[in-house]
Amino acid sequence: MGKHESYARTPVGKKWSYTSSFHYDLTPTEKLLKYSNFIFSFAITLFGISLGVVSVYIDEESQEYILFIGKTNLTGLKLLMGAGAALALLGGLGLLTTIRLNRKLMLFYVSVTFVSIIVQGAGVGIAMEQIDTIKTGVNSTFYEMFKYYADYNFEENSTLPIDYIQKTLECCGLRSGWGDWNRTAGYAEEWIKTHTVDTPDSCCVEGKISTHCGFGQATPLADEDDRIVYTEGCIDKFYGWIDGKVSSVVIIAIANFVAQLTSAVFLFILRLSMKTITF
Repeated sequence: MGKHESYARTPVGKKWSYTSSFHYDLTPTEKLLKYSNFIFSFAITLFGISLGVVSVYIDEESQEYILFIGKTNLTGLKLLMGAGAALALLGGLGLLTTIRLNRKLMLFYVSVTFVSIIVQGAGVGIAMEQIDTIKTGVNSTFYEMFKYYADYNFEENSTLPIDYIQKTLECCGLRSGWGDWNRTAGYAEEWIKTHTVDTPDSCCVEGKISTHCGFGQATPLADEDDRIVYTEGCIDKFYGWIDGKVSSVVIIAIANFVAQLTSAVFLFILRLSMKTITF
């Protein structure tokens, strides 16, 4: 890095005053570090915005399955929205730091970034435990709803939610598909009182749904080509839905981790190369 001193003649009242200023030329390596950090800081901002948008989308979609997930388990999504906003601000700070190249600001940014990485790592660990808790709760909820399906007193909290999820996730039963609805399985205690080998009509595949389309579908058929209900259980389908949402967040988190770590390291190296300069 080269240092050049120049003087400027400026009027002060009726007199002239001479002031000096310094201009520093970055070496090619330092320029590479600077512009690379600018790109990574911009990426962090985008990842922060993306995390916020994805969190809002997941939160809205989760409202459709709120009885299965539980309201309290959606608190983590609010934290993700806040984390997205924080990352966007951190990326903005990185951009400002790259433009200004102030050594104190650079040290502050590097420190904040490393703290952010540590906090995010702890957050990921907590989130993974929370996901397991949610899945355990979902499993219990499914079996409880199944038990009271077709009971008039539990229509809002059992029958309608099960019908909705079988239609939207294109599934049938708990884990074994249509077989979970027959008397042998015994899971749907209310349902099997009047339906021994039938599935609810909500199990029928798209295009085949009609009144009593599930008649005789909860038992082995002589010709499985006559099967017009979904064969995959809803619990595994729902787990897949959860895993899909988690995967989208994890992808953003990993990409952001790489961008943050690289940005902090690059800026720290650049700061070291400027250690003899104070401005």
